[in-house]
Amino acid sequence: MPSEFLKFDPYNFVPLSRTPWGGELIVKTKKQILRGPESGWPERIGESWEISTDAAFPSRVRNLKDVQGKAPLFTEVLNESAEHFLGRTLSRKYGAHCPLLLKWLSASDPLSVQVHPQHTHPALKPDECGKPESWLVLSTQPGGHVFLGFKEKISESDIIEALKSDRAAEVMHVFEPRAGDYIAIPPGCVHATGPGVLIAEPQYVLPGRSGKTWRLSDWGRRYNEKGERDPNGKPRELHVDAALSAINWNLPRGKSVETLLVRSLKHKEHLPADDYNPFPVQYFAQAGLYSYKPLVAGQFSLVTCWQGQLQLISRSKESLVLNAGESGLISAAAGEIEIALARTEAGLEPGAAFFGFVASDLQGV
Repeated sequence: MPSEFLKFDPYNFVPLSRTPWGGELIVKTKKQILRGPESGWPERIGESWEISTDAAFPSRVRNLKDVQGKAPLFTEVLNESAEHFLGRTLSRKYGAHCPLLLKWLSASDPLSVQVHPQHTHPALKPDECGKPESWLVLSTQPGGHVFLGFKEKISESDIIEALKSDRAAEVMHVFEPRAGDYIAIPPGCVHATGPGVLIAEPQYVLPGRSGKTWRLSDWGRRYNEKGERDPNGKPRELHVDAALSAINWNLPRGKSVETLLVRSLKHKEHLPADDYNPFPVQYFAQAGLYSYKPLVAGQFSLVTCWQGQLQLISRSKESLVLNAGESGLISAAAGEIEIALARTEAGLEPGAAFFGFVASDLQGV
């Protein structure tokens, strides 16, 4: 019988040439316990693709071996046992593709001001899709902030003019989140993460396609080939016209968009999916032994740990340990399990979160 849990390689980092805004918080968090990749720790990491079947940055499964004794690709594991791991409904719909992609994000500079289209947007190419996503704030530094939607009392035409003139800072709504905030980023919501915030980001991506991001502004920056700020470098590509066509102008502004899209989670709290946040989540922030029930019956869960140590224990007594900086999958076959959260540093509570996938909430988005 296949394993009930999967543990993924924690060093699936995107190069800074693609994420020149990358920050230090992913490195700081993963270095707490993990030894690091063979090439050593980079100074900055913008994105860590924690769990992925995307061909660009596919995940490897560390607690399994292929016929050559190496860690197999997640896709290869699903080719053999998709129903066991994903569940019957999702395996029939998606095959060896996991529709839930999980990333970590950290920025030293704000990300580009961006928007994700709906899956059905007519400007998407055959190998592209939308990218509904949410942000779980794992930790923050003083002054850490994000950009979410637009300020109040500014007309649509003035917002468009500012965006076309690369003056996004004049119209974007800014707020300072706290650890445990869960922020929905539905298609059509203009957004950007700022510095000083470590984020776990679940995304819904269609099989054989890449989730599309259209940039409205990159804050006037230029970069060299190494991903370093350089006044003599090149600006990143913008997609202003396509992005403007994807914006949902019906979303509220200012504090009202926070009220609609942000939930502050408490220890053990389970937040179900809704029209704006299609990924149910359960958040744990204290040491102890707990029962964990799948967020969606008959389906898998993804889990990530950013502080302390997490042990997963199945009904058959199979167990798997995730240290801070590691992520895993609980198979659909496992059902309800026990979890044990432990401190690895005195005075610092462990942290872990579980994510689900509600396909019925995502059709047509």
